[in-house]
Amino acid sequence: MARKSDPIRERNFASVLREVFSNPGQSRKDVADAVGISAASVTSIALKLVEAKLLREASPVAAGQGRPRVPLHVDSTSHLVMGIHLGPRVTGVVLTGLDGIAHASALVPHSGFSAEQTFDVVVAEATKLVEEHAVGRHVLGTGVATGGIVDRERGIIVENSGAGWFDVHAVAQLAGRLPGPVVLDNNARAAAQHELLFGHGAQQPDFVLMVNTSDLGAVLVSDGVIRAGHSQHAGKIAHLRVSDGQFRCDCGRQGCLQTVATDEATVRCAQVAGRQDVRSYADIDRLYDAGDEQIRAIVAERDGYVARAAAVLMDLLDPGLVVIAGTPAERPETLAHVRRVVAARAGQGELAAQRVVYSSDHELSLSIFAASIMVNEVLERPLSVLEPLSY
Repeated sequence: MARKSDPIRERNFASVLREVFSNPGQSRKDVADAVGISAASVTSIALKLVEAKLLREASPVAAGQGRPRVPLHVDSTSHLVMGIHLGPRVTGVVLTGLDGIAHASALVPHSGFSAEQTFDVVVAEATKLVEEHAVGRHVLGTGVATGGIVDRERGIIVENSGAGWFDVHAVAQLAGRLPGPVVLDNNARAAAQHELLFGHGAQQPDFVLMVNTSDLGAVLVSDGVIRAGHSQHAGKIAHLRVSDGQFRCDCGRQGCLQTVATDEATVRCAQVAGRQDVRSYADIDRLYDAGDEQIRAIVAERDGYVARAAAVLMDLLDPGLVVIAGTPAERPETLAHVRRVVAARAGQGELAAQRVVYSSDHELSLSIFAASIMVNEVLERPLSVLEPLSY
């Protein structure tokens, strides 16, 4: 047991696993050269990771006169991770492989529930999902993401005003009820983690990510490191002034991003425009898909406000990319409009606009982002995963 807690050994296992994750198909010698560990050590570590089904070997490849090289890949099918996005009214639960691809998912409505009541119904659905879809595969742990302010180190939802939750000790309440370990973070940092593992961040390690759904948030990633801020409060963009609009924010001012850009704000704009057939964002989606010109104009206006915020972040931080995740990104065809607005407002004009991109357009993207928290945990601490796998 003491050996498993050896930080040097943990680091070596993590270095090998992450190198194969980032550069699949390498031989053991390739990995040893890349991470600076002896070939004998990499061979030993790889053997244990293969036995634990975290790595797999592909068919040997002839290598000139020498012994055939055996390519290594992360085993993305033998185990699963769980991702849970705690929304203010609906929570998404997903099971993915270590490749971030969803195997099964469910949505759990809980409008008006307390945090404790929400946890009860989410745990019940998560348990059902595992029973029906894990099919003998081990679930390595659960990543949980939610909007607002989250203290990851203490496992506490400090503030999620959309859900009406404050000072909720989420990890303490969920530990032992979900596949463990349970790791909590906020939506923006979860989305940034997903980008680092599977998206734009794999090529550009310096970016700002914006999440725009019922919640708003942003996170700075510098040289591949997610920056949470001194007190983990960084990324509060809800009160960026982007409009001279008519809606007063709960902060007492007008023109804040959250009054014009969240899903609920978009629904309200439609209702103010006389659209009584719009009761939820699902109606916005339905009418947009049906070609309703008024609804499409309302969505375009919302996207324009998101673009204004992106232009501010581009001017302030000059990142390699601004990545927009959430509701706007579900419609990739709208990116051209967002870029036009950024070009008109950012100091670098068109050069800035071309560095604005959309993240995943998957309808369950927030849950998959949450699962990425756990994928990263496996990559960072593989020995903590090996122990429950009876190694």
